[in-house]
Amino acid sequence: MCVDQPLSPSSHAAASEVPARTSGLWWKCLVSVWLCYHFAGLIVSPASIPPSSQLIRNCWRYCGPYLQALYMNQGHHFFAPDPGASTLVSYTVERSDGTKIEGQIPNRSISPRLLYHRHFMLTESLANTDSNSRAYSLLVRSLARELCAENGGQAITLTRVTHLLPSPEWIRAGERIDDPTHYEQQPLGRFEWSDFSGR
Repeated sequence: MCVDQPLSPSSHAAASEVPARTSGLWWKCLVSVWLCYHFAGLIVSPASIPPSSQLIRNCWRYCGPYLQALYMNQGHHFFAPDPGASTLVSYTVERSDGTKIEGQIPNRSISPRLLYHRHFMLTESLANTDSNSRAYSLLVRSLARELCAENGGQAITLTRVTHLLPSPEWIRAGERIDDPTHYEQQPLGRFEWSDFSGR
């Protein structure tokens, strides 16, 4: 007659250790695959800015939605390979006592540097929005309202300033990067504080 012998404590430990090792291995594999995908996306994002290869554009199809969902598709086009013209906004605020305040966003005195980049992204959104759209007019109004409130103004005049990127030929010819001829101005309008006070 055969009698079952109870398992020793060491046998119990060995039996439970096998599933634990297997599940731990699966998690490590999944995390490793995700990390590889994540870092690949971080490389593909700036590399996909034109001019780019067909291979990189194909990779973007798989990484793009993930990067967009996590808001990790930063504006690399500001920096490379061809950032293009910069968009600035100059303003003149008129106060009730007759004084005027002139300024520009972004300006070099803004600190910390991250705040300068935030202001730069605000003005660059003008360049990336159709000037005939409602979104464009709302963006201009919101800029005017905030600047007017910040400076205690009764009225404000906004001007869009486009700083053209000088070509290598211009620089070789001795022109400065901040030469006034490299700036184009476009009036955005004049706004009274009463235009905003009812909103």
